[in-house]
Amino acid sequence: MNKLRLVYGKSRDAMYISQEDTIRIFSEAFSKAELPVVKSNSTNMVDMMFAHPLTDGYESTGEIFEIMLTEDVDTRYLVKELNRNLPAGFIVMSAEYVSPNEESINLRVYAAEYVISIDYTEKFRDKSLREKDEIRAYYRKKMEMYLSQSQILVVKKSYDRMERLDIKPQIERYSFNIDDSVDVVLSAGARSNISPAILMDGYNEYINEVVPYEVKRTKILYN
Repeated sequence: MNKLRLVYGKSRDAMYISQEDTIRIFSEAFSKAELPVVKSNSTNMVDMMFAHPLTDGYESTGEIFEIMLTEDVDTRYLVKELNRNLPAGFIVMSAEYVSPNEESINLRVYAAEYVISIDYTEKFRDKSLREKDEIRAYYRKKMEMYLSQSQILVVKKSYDRMERLDIKPQIERYSFNIDDSVDVVLSAGARSNISPAILMDGYNEYINEVVPYEVKRTKILYN
């Protein structure tokens, strides 16, 4: 059998489609395209291994999953046929064959890269251009101060308790874009995982205000 790694994206049209429904959608697309994929004996759906399932409500341009094929298929043809059968909001960007002896992709993930943008829709309402610039500059400065702390203490909820953790060591790097959004790389995977939601909960606590924001995942990092 042949092991195939695929990279796909989820746009706004698919932001709130759950992981379970994402699996179903891809399974149906593989079936409609009549591609020779290995299916699960228990569910009769395509046997897929996702690198690090995406949180509902996030966009992405860098999701990864792996499948097994029973026979070799041209990757360009496979990508074309999948995209022809996927609904709006999903797009497969690439596919490549990898060694079947490689460790499963979900066990190799160590970080993920996100773009976090504050939603200024309400704050900009009826404001002048100067006022909008001042608002944006204020929240960027606060974000710079928040991320530059030697410790970033946030409340993290577990199944039976709440605890305050320092997530600074799990922020691998960050940088600001020209539109004042933040590119941030956070630890991810089975060993350590910090979500953008936890990071932003800490930011909201830091500024003593709840600001709406949007998240796009751009890359999953693995070794």
